[in-house]
Order: sequence, then structure tokens, then C-alpha cells
Amino acid sequence: MRISEFAKRAGVTVKTLLYYDKIGLLKPSQKSDSGYRIYSEKDFLKLQQITTLKFIGLSLKEINKILSEAGENLESIIYIQKKALEEKKKHLESVITVFNKAENQIKGNGFLEVEQLIDIIRITNMENKVKERFDNASKQYITDRLYWRIKSAELINELIKPNDTDVVLDLGCGTGKQIIKISQKVKLAIGLDISDGMVNEARENAKQENCKNVEFYIGTFEHPDINIDLGKKSITKIISNYALHHLDTRYKRKAIEKMISSAGESLQSITIGDLMFFEKPDKYKAEYDSVGYGPTVDRPSTVEEMIDCFSKFDFDVEVHKLHPLVGILVANKKSK
Repeated sequence: MRISEFAKRAGVTVKTLLYYDKIGLLKPSQKSDSGYRIYSEKDFLKLQQITTLKFIGLSLKEINKILSEAGENLESIIYIQKKALEEKKKHLESVITVFNKAENQIKGNGFLEVEQLIDIIRITNMENKVKERFDNASKQYITDRLYWRIKSAELINELIKPNDTDVVLDLGCGTGKQIIKISQKVKLAIGLDISDGMVNEARENAKQENCKNVEFYIGTFEHPDINIDLGKKSITKIISNYALHHLDTRYKRKAIEKMISSAGESLQSITIGDLMFFEKPDKYKAEYDSVGYGPTVDRPSTVEEMIDCFSKFDFDVEVHKLHPLVGILVANKKSK
């Protein structure tokens, strides 16, 4: 068939076929005596291969090499290309998230400063790193074996004094083991985590324990209500164990403010167990692993900074020291 007929059948332009001929990617099987290009079924199959490889993101140069060299490892090329596209997808999703947050900032304040945009990008990048870290760890959640994390969880469960009228929210619930245990004593238990891997594990754990009054959702400290209307849940108590130390003090302050505003008038207390420095951490370098502190990725605050996060709210704050680098903060709403 001639080039115009071949182009129409293949769904490409004549200009494209002429270019492929010029670079030697797809030459017609023959030419007529008058110089017309004549394409065959074999040419059509090769064009389909070119279109397919182009679709997955390979350059024409790479495609030409694959089709001309026998023994080319197409499987390896597809794998590499897939990984590259996955990384590009992650980047695009991050950019879209930044745009969404920027739009919300503009809607709320009517404007957006450059510093605010930088702030949004920083926290988005931090959230992505934390999410990836815990997605990878969700099948073998190593922090569940940290002694001080376990001790912190046990004391939190005592300090909140759960009862059958409580609705308890666990922010950064991980695989859900702590909130599942609490659910046995309360009206409703809700777990939020940034990692969908963790949330899936938590739901599976709840299913195995036959817990009917516990719910799990993907959410962040900045946007805990992205998948659930927390205001309608009448939350009475919020807990967070070994989760806030990924944020520096400024973002902890914002996270606590969001906790209070999201829960609303029904909120009675917030209990946070975490890395918090009662003393200078350098004195305890040998114990970093045992308390779960990674200086390169974690941003713990001092006890004074943690208390100050509640300074503009009507809460009485008390602190329980478990270790020079680990403590529990209990903030109880003042009676009116």
C-alpha cells in the first residue's frame, strides 16, 4: 500500500512516516518504478512496535537500537523505563499536592507569600519522605519492638482513662496495635496514618482481632480530615505515640493547633508520647538506638518547647518523664 493509505491505516501522519524513513527507523519494503513508497504488512507490524516503545517513553534513537540489534534485553529496558516513570509520577503528585495546598492557603487568607509557598513545599517533601519510609516498613514495623515506644504506649493507655463514652483518635497510628487495644474500652476508636501501607496493615490487624468499633484512614498531621469529617465524630480524646518527632517545633505547633480545631468542642484531652528532650541529647548518644532517635531524620523538641505548643489554648499541661529523651505530655482542656 502507498504511504497515504498506510498512514491512514496506522493512525499516523505522512510527515511522521517520511521522518522515520529519513532516520532509518522504518523504511518501506519497496519503492515503485516511479518512486512511490510501498508498505507491507511486515512494515505495519514494525510500526506498531515503534508506537508501543514510544508510548512507554523510549526515544526514537533507543527504539532504533532495540529493533535493529538482535538480543537486546527488552525486559530490562521496560523495567528501567517503568522505574523512571514511577519517579516522575511521584514528582508530579508532589507538585499537584503543593498546588492544592497553595490554593487552600489562598482561599483561607486571600493571598500567598513566597515564604508560605516555600513552607508548603518543605512540609510536602517531608510528608513524602515519611510516607515512603513507613510504606517500606509496614510489613515489618521495627519500631513496634522499641522498648521505650512500647512503654510510652502502655502509659498513654493508662493516662487517657478510656471509658465507654469516649471517641479516641490516634494520630500516626502505624499498624494500629495501640488503638485496637484501646478500642476494647471505648465507644469508637479512629486511627490515622500517612502511610497507606500502615493503614492496610492496621485494618488487617483489626479484622484478625475481630474489632468492630475501630476505623482507619489515611491522613496527615497537616490534613488529618482529608478522608474523614472529624468534626462529626465527637472526638473526646486524641493520642499520638512516637509520631510527632518527625516534625520540627514549628510544625508540631501547627499540628497541635489542627488537632484542636478538627476535634472541636467535644475534645477533652490530647496525650502525646514521644521523643522529647529533658536534657541535652548528646549525653545519651549510646542510647539513640534504644529510644528510636535518628538525628538525620528526626526533629524532637525540648520538653519546654512541647509545653509551649499549648500556650495559646485553654489546656492544663503535665509531663511524665520516661527517659531523659522520652516523655509523655498530657494536655487536659480547662473546665469552663
